[in-house]
Parts: sequence; structure tokens; C-alpha cells
Amino acid sequence: MQFSAAQIAPLISGKIEGDSSVLVSNFGKIESAKAGDLAFLANPKYEAYAYTTEASILLVADDFAPKQPIASTLIRVADPYAALAQLMQLVEQQTAPALRGISPDARCAEGVELGEDLYIGAFAVVEEGAKIGRGCKIYPFAYIGRGVTLGEGTTVHPHATLYHGVQVGARCIIHAGAVIGADGFGFAPEADGYHKIPQLGSVLIEDDVEIGANTCIDRAVMDNTVIRRGVKLDNLVQIAHNCLVGEHTVMAAQVGLAGSSTIGSWCRFGGQVGVGGHISIGDRVEMGGQTGVISNVASGSVLMGSPGIPLREALKSFVLQPKLPDMYRRLQALEKELAELKQKATQEH
Repeated sequence: MQFSAAQIAPLISGKIEGDSSVLVSNFGKIESAKAGDLAFLANPKYEAYAYTTEASILLVADDFAPKQPIASTLIRVADPYAALAQLMQLVEQQTAPALRGISPDARCAEGVELGEDLYIGAFAVVEEGAKIGRGCKIYPFAYIGRGVTLGEGTTVHPHATLYHGVQVGARCIIHAGAVIGADGFGFAPEADGYHKIPQLGSVLIEDDVEIGANTCIDRAVMDNTVIRRGVKLDNLVQIAHNCLVGEHTVMAAQVGLAGSSTIGSWCRFGGQVGVGGHISIGDRVEMGGQTGVISNVASGSVLMGSPGIPLREALKSFVLQPKLPDMYRRLQALEKELAELKQKATQEH
């Protein structure tokens, strides 16, 4: 399927500079794109590739000022990255297979409520009391437990597991291997060992949430572990029991939240961020990769390091760290010199 620059520009409110009839049939990275590809320039670090790329069409920002001639046809947009995402969504909608119906190899218990236009793949299991909304897609080998609710248009990929009672909103995406509603890590220490604390709560996931592959969201001891509207979780994220993640917060791979931590709205966590239990983090907090959080964090904070400290302080400490061995040797030399001077002064008196 091919599209011309003239067809693409109106879809993303873009302005064409160059050959409006040029055709593309694929997406490509700016540094390796070939003729027939559409690429984009959003990060100034990649500007040098704009002058060498073989891409037929290049999405650039409205205010981009080239320093050299560019062979590609340019389409200027307000936000190249957002425009690219919009185009990819349109292509996906046109090329994705239209999956509908229930495979004869799927197992749906009696009394399950099934909406219209849904898809349930081979060897998927839907237990009694589950409610599956209109247009949902449940791929092969997925497990939907007793009393689970899936909102309209939600997709559950292969081998994902939703334990009993989990509630999932509309238009959510749960990727392969995710486990929603497993028991939280709760044990009471006794003289003879650790006794399991029953986890009697559940998990509530609101609309438009995406959960990455092999991510785990544990059920609450009581009430719910809550994932608010628009949250995006990468692969291998761990959300412990009774946590709350606020609207539109995003977390990269291997983030871990200990039990009963509360995360505000519009936060951004880099990979391997760790948050201690019973900690409250405000809105619009940003954390660099591997930040460790051991106390409450105010809204608008930007942290890095372990334990997490303000970004500027962290960057200063990172600059100093490689110099510490040399500083230590110099300090030892100064201490030795001072000791010798004191000894000499004592001998003279």
C-alpha cells in the first residue's frame, strides 16, 4: 500500500516542501531509511542524518531550519513524533486482520456475558461470571478468571492471566504474559515461620491503560489495587498490593512499587525505578533510571540516584564520583605532609 506526500499531509495538518507526488510504502529510521520510506526528525541529536537520509519523505517540526540541502520531501508539522504516531495508527487500522468469532477450541463457561463483535482465540479460557465487552479480543491461551470484567474494545494477548474478580476498563491492552490479580506478597512472621495473609481484594484498571509483557499487578489485601485512566506500563513492571497509580503516569521496564505506595498523575519513571512501601509521590514527578525512593516526594520533583535526590544535585555528584580516588590520594598526601610538619615543629621546640 502506497501513499503520496499529498495524501499524507492533510491527515497530520502538515505543509509540504518538495515533491508532493513522491510515494512511500513503509516507515524507516532517519539514519537507515531507504527510498520509499517515511522517516521523522524530532530530536536535534539526529539532525545530521537529515542531510544524508535516503527517506522519500521526512517529517520535521514547523520551526526546523535546515543548515544544508535536504533531498527528501519535507512535511512540516507541529510535533513530528505525534504525527508519526498518528500515521502509524492509521496504517495499523487499515492493515490489522479483522478477528471476530469464538474459536471452537476456546473454553467459555456457562453464564459468561459476551458482547458483540468480539474475538476469542483457540485454547483461551473464560471462566463463569465473566463479562466480556463489545469488540474485545482475547488471543489464544489467555486466561480470564471467574467474575472478570473487560470493557469495550479491550485486547488481551496470548498467555496473559487475569485472576478472579479483576476489573478492566475500555480500550485497554494487556500484553503477553502479564499477570493481573495474583496474590500480593503478604506474610505474617510467627515463631514457626511465615504465615500467608489472604489477599481478599482485587485489581481495578480504568480505561485506556496499556500493560506490558510479563508485567505483574498484584491484588489488594482488601479493597483494590488501582491503575487509573491512561496509565502506560512497560514490560516487566511490578505493582504490589494496594498500590494506586494516578492518571496518565508512564513507567519504563523493571519499575517496582512496594505495597501501598501511591503514585500521582502524569508521572514519568525511567527503567528500574524502585519505590518503597507506603510512600506517596505527587503529580508530574519525573525519575531517572534506577532512582530509589525511600520517602514521600512532592509534586513536580525531578529525581535521580539512589536514594533519589534532585536532578541537579545528582548530576553534580556524578561529576565528582570519578574524581574521588584521586581526591583521596591527594588527601592522604596532605595528611602525611601535615603530620611531618607537626613532627618537625615539635622537634625544633
